[in-house]
Amino acid sequence: MSINFKSVIKGSVFSVLITMFIILILALLSYFTGISENVVSICVYASVIIGVLMGAIAVSRAVSGKVFIHAMLVCVMYLAVLVGISAIFNKGITVNSHLFAITGGIFASGFLGSVIGK
Repeated sequence: MSINFKSVIKGSVFSVLITMFIILILALLSYFTGISENVVSICVYASVIIGVLMGAIAVSRAVSGKVFIHAMLVCVMYLAVLVGISAIFNKGITVNSHLFAITGGIFASGFLGSVIGK
């Protein structure tokens, strides 16, 4: 059994799209209602976790073997996209507790997605 990179890429794109959709809804809710920034910040973390979870579940169901490896590759690709976007918009990468929290959440939800997917 080899790594199915096509499924990993599809799972990663699916994860990013789910996250973007949830963040768009959060932005609209924040604009039209009086949701505080603290609530929005927590919901952004949750959107990342939900996006990666859904992508890991999708790739786990699409492949026949090495489910955990495929799900972790989705996590790595998602994290690479997230760090790349952050580097572009923030003119660099800030290593702080938020980065570690996001990284831990990404890999924990990827692991959970691999378990749920199979």
